[in-house]
Amino acid sequence: MPSKDMYAATNALKGYIFEYELANMMKQHKDFSNVRSESTIRDTGIDIVADYRGETLLIQCKSSPIFSLSRLEQVLKQLSAYKLSKGKVVLAFPGELSSKQKSELNEYNWLTVWDIDKLSNIFYSQIKNSQSKELKDFFEKNELFRVTVEDELLTQLNKCTKGTKHWMAYQKICASILEHLFYPSLGKPIIELSDHVRANRRDIIMANYCDEGYWKYLRGRYRADYIIVDSKNYSSKLDKSCVLQMANYLKDYGPGMFGIIALRTEPKESAIHTQREIWMAHNKLIIFVNDTDFEQMLMLKKNGNEPEEVIKQKIEDFRLGL
Repeated sequence: MPSKDMYAATNALKGYIFEYELANMMKQHKDFSNVRSESTIRDTGIDIVADYRGETLLIQCKSSPIFSLSRLEQVLKQLSAYKLSKGKVVLAFPGELSSKQKSELNEYNWLTVWDIDKLSNIFYSQIKNSQSKELKDFFEKNELFRVTVEDELLTQLNKCTKGTKHWMAYQKICASILEHLFYPSLGKPIIELSDHVRANRRDIIMANYCDEGYWKYLRGRYRADYIIVDSKNYSSKLDKSCVLQMANYLKDYGPGMFGIIALRTEPKESAIHTQREIWMAHNKLIIFVNDTDFEQMLMLKKNGNEPEEVIKQKIEDFRLGL
């Protein structure tokens, strides 16, 4: 059910404002045409008439986010006058019905209800691009428009300026993204850990103790006992020295033989060539992950899918390209 905050926000959509904004969104939507508002259909009890995918819609707008049983009955009685018309009757309102009310409306096969979820789905693009503060403030309460952790992390990544001057900020956001994507399947990121002789400083290390799924496969096939990540916030293309540096981090008797280089631009051809040589000569598997890859992983996570699918495809593309 909607929160109290949602109901408070409806104050900005009362009366003609909701009706006006709905008509305006319909005019901007490619699937609607011949949209006519109250001024041209006065005294009919219908607020908006429009053509939608080959049929005519007769829309009554109610600004209230809720209906008592008696008030809903009154609305249905009023709308029943149009149930034998050629158009489809629509009740549009910026709220949500109770489970009982939704169940009872199933028998009204001549009526379509546009509640907050339906409105959000139909007019998603129009709401996102709207210049109306009242409209945006209201619909941001709906889960389709709610800012998720994945959205916030992607915003931080996009705002991070490219260049070695900002290496620390990039390293931090990479660690945050990786932790959100893969913890607890992988251990929490360990930052700036050097080896015993302090010759090699690994940016990010995540322990791989996973006993099922793709990470278990990586540990068994590629000795990915730990996932080593080197973050390179370069504004220019990555050269082979960065790949050689990662190769020095990877040891069969140490953290393992699998590493990820996070980068902002594409690697040079020399870097790709070195990546291949190191794999073929030493069985050290190194893959490149850029901003687009991080975005895809975050969107997979956001939609309830497995973000490691991007890692899987990266490895498949690399191996099949040899």
